[in-house]
Amino acid sequence: MSEYQYCEFQAIDRPLTGEEQEAVASLSSRVDPHPRRAVFTYSFGGGLRRPAEDLLAEYYDAMLYLANWGSRRLMFRYPKALVDPEQIGQYNVAMTDYPSDAVRAYTQDEHAILDIQLDEEEGLDWIEGEGWLDSLVELRDAILQGDYRLLYLAWLKGLTLAYAVDQSALEPPLPPGLRALTPALERFVELFDVDEDLIQVAAERSSDLAGEVSDDDLRRAIAQLPLEERDAFLLRLAQGEPHLSLALNRRLGTLSGAPQGDTAARRTVGELFATAEALRERQCKERAAQAEANRIAELKALAQREDEAWREVDTLIQQSQAKAYDEAVGLLKKLKHLAEYQNRQSAFEEHVSHIRDQYSRRQGLMRRLREAGLHT
Repeated sequence: MSEYQYCEFQAIDRPLTGEEQEAVASLSSRVDPHPRRAVFTYSFGGGLRRPAEDLLAEYYDAMLYLANWGSRRLMFRYPKALVDPEQIGQYNVAMTDYPSDAVRAYTQDEHAILDIQLDEEEGLDWIEGEGWLDSLVELRDAILQGDYRLLYLAWLKGLTLAYAVDQSALEPPLPPGLRALTPALERFVELFDVDEDLIQVAAERSSDLAGEVSDDDLRRAIAQLPLEERDAFLLRLAQGEPHLSLALNRRLGTLSGAPQGDTAARRTVGELFATAEALRERQCKERAAQAEANRIAELKALAQREDEAWREVDTLIQQSQAKAYDEAVGLLKKLKHLAEYQNRQSAFEEHVSHIRDQYSRRQGLMRRLREAGLHT
């Protein structure tokens, strides 16, 4: 299989200047300068001349990297004052000896970087990278809004990739809303192949998302802001500060007494794995029971037209065609199952014996009967 690497960057908070675009274009002959986006694709080896994380930290706000040998990486850049790396760090996977690098956050200059890196040992099916980052980029704003479902899902995926997970480690803070994922979160689950049984188990204790704050609540919280602080917010607004509404709403939330953090009891990694395995076993039994119920329903329906089915077998055989022989043998196998269900195997054998005697010279039919276990 050919190598395939896809790396896409997007600038969200501000477009790149012409000078910055030229600097990015100088890294590869395969990229065209663009104020908001840069895509690097490699099919036969090679790669970026600079580390992707450095390119993100200097110019861009979002990055997605895919390689068909199993690497997947999603990175977001934020203004440093708006993200707490310690909070994000709670979602890294606890190994028996040391933490993994599946989910980490760090600061670089005036920025905070979220880095989700998940590597599949067995590689990936061939997948084109185009369009994926567009469907994931709204997750960057979700983190800014305090929606950490992305981090929790990445943590779940990291559990299944780590070779020495600490089974006694507690799960990180459980975010609300895991039972109703957004389309962007569903795309992340699809692209990063997060275990859906683990998601279902984790979501059992996840509360619903809080409703929107009413205008009256906002007015009451604004009224509690000291006049000097209100003027400072207005000045920052006039200066065009990005993400100012986020900072203001966080401040108003502290004044309104909005609940902070999760209240669900933490489970251990071992408990999550055990519950997910029990769920898989239960689902397997339910599927088997449903399949058996469907099989019995089909047999009962066949019993209602058994005489007609035997006549149909004879009609098909008389056509002396390969396709008709295949259909006849398939119908005979169903009639055999019906006989076993009704405990009338001897009657079935008499029918089949008659067919073998009557059409013994038809080698194609006899061969098919032997292969189906209907003729010795």
